[in-house]
Amino acid sequence: MPETAHETAEAGAASGATIELENLTKRYPGNPQPSVDSVNMEIKAGELVVFVGPSGCGKSTTLKMINRLIEPTGGRIRINGEDVTHMDPVKLRRRVGYAIQASGLFPHMTVAQNIALVPRMTGWPKARISERVEEMLDLVGLDPGEFHGRYPRQLSGGQQQRVGVARALAADPPVLLMDEPFGAVDPITRDHLQDELIRLQHELHKTIVFVTHDFDEAIKLGDRIAVLRERSHIAQFDTPEAILTNPADDFVSGFVGAGAALKRLNLTRVREVGISGYPTVAIDDPLQEIFNTLRTSRTNEILLLDKRGRPYKWLRRGDLMRAKGSLARAGTLVIDTVAQDATLGEALEAVLTDTAGRVAVTGRRGEYLGVVDVESLMNSVHELMEADRLEAMEARHGLEELRAAQTHAEQEGAAGGERKA
Repeated sequence: MPETAHETAEAGAASGATIELENLTKRYPGNPQPSVDSVNMEIKAGELVVFVGPSGCGKSTTLKMINRLIEPTGGRIRINGEDVTHMDPVKLRRRVGYAIQASGLFPHMTVAQNIALVPRMTGWPKARISERVEEMLDLVGLDPGEFHGRYPRQLSGGQQQRVGVARALAADPPVLLMDEPFGAVDPITRDHLQDELIRLQHELHKTIVFVTHDFDEAIKLGDRIAVLRERSHIAQFDTPEAILTNPADDFVSGFVGAGAALKRLNLTRVREVGISGYPTVAIDDPLQEIFNTLRTSRTNEILLLDKRGRPYKWLRRGDLMRAKGSLARAGTLVIDTVAQDATLGEALEAVLTDTAGRVAVTGRRGEYLGVVDVESLMNSVHELMEADRLEAMEARHGLEELRAAQTHAEQEGAAGGERKA
């Protein structure tokens, strides 16, 4: 089974908190129907739960009622067993991280000031705040020395979102609410941010409630997915595997869409398929040493790493023969890499678009970790397909047994009736 953030939580208590929604309801004046109607849900500590549903179904409203940015008109909210429905909403929001689309950073504040906002409001000492800002920037993969004093306008969209997540986590809340946080960035940046969130969750084990309209994003991120109908009625609340293989009804099937088997590729991570070692050299290594590494390598190419240990160029024997004492024009630049938390589908796409059929795998700062190739990825695809086939056979077998048992019971009942007659 694919590894999830919740399943890989370290032994001991998770740093997240349980969330219980009990008959949670929101009515607006003048509207005869509630916008959110009696939602009941239990979310485990350290779990990443995704709300997905059509526009206007109430998923964002439900999310915002958890930290009472929108006040519920009925029902209860419990966090770690404590009823927070009537507590001071400002104090509640300081205990619950919140990240939104387009980051929501204050433009007149530096990156450091944005991240420090909630710790400062809660009375942390200056030294602790400063240390926390550095820690948060490092956690989301931004160099503190480079980004500390920048303003939001000086950042790319992806960098702004990383700072937004850092700000939401700065006061170390057990719960993080995310309202379509990656919806305003380009698809490539979005994939990277999703990978970053998965990595962060592996490290932090927060309880995360994430809203999206993108079912593929829900599959990739969620430990469990809540598919919501109008007024936030729960159509199905289950694991991605269960929803893909056994949707509850036609409404859920419509969200799954065509190609459910291919969507299963988003449930397996690169780190699960076996990352291979590959011969590497550093850009500062002597040319003769690089040449010797390539000459004695079992492969016909080696990977050149830059000064920070990141993939830079693929070098082949012919490249070095033409180098003439310099690597400036030798080799092929590394265009595509995949993170170790990237999905099997993303890795397969990268490998299939590469003429050599392989792609470098990188860590949180882009550092080289290994390589995956088309053969290992296709083996994993075949294993997934075989597992699905066996699961379908078992399900059919179980259904046949159930039908046989029902037929037998009906026959027994008929026979019993005849005997009485």
